[in-house]
Amino acid sequence: MASVPSQAAHGGPRATSGRGPAGAAVVLTLHLPGSVDAVPRARHALRDTVAAGGGADECLQILELLVSELVTNAVRHAPQSTEVTVQLLRGESTFRLAVTDAGGPLRRPGRQARTCDENGRGLLLVEALAQSWGSYPVAGGKVVWCDVPTL
Repeated sequence: MASVPSQAAHGGPRATSGRGPAGAAVVLTLHLPGSVDAVPRARHALRDTVAAGGGADECLQILELLVSELVTNAVRHAPQSTEVTVQLLRGESTFRLAVTDAGGPLRRPGRQARTCDENGRGLLLVEALAQSWGSYPVAGGKVVWCDVPTL
């Protein structure tokens, strides 16, 4: 995936178009196996990339959490994915994180997670922490993306 193309979003109330930040440059592209090993590998590579580029610590922590959630969702809910692609773009004031998998359209959570539930909060975290987010179909799967201010 060379860039995140413009598409209609299918996210929460703050979702906007799939267009990346103005003037954004791809700073990280990872092609990872569609397994649980992809989660820490994505998190570590993202951390190293953002830290090397002088990203703010608070922004880095948010991006680490969001990449963990999105890659976990890709692995868990698209088991047919043999590969998960993680891409990070950096615009003037925004990072765009995009995760591609071979799964079908993003399904909205059917219910609110209960206090004792171990699962069911990933997209709620994305909604709460990202400036905007969404998803769109691509050939053979979907992309789930979110934007985070560089702070």
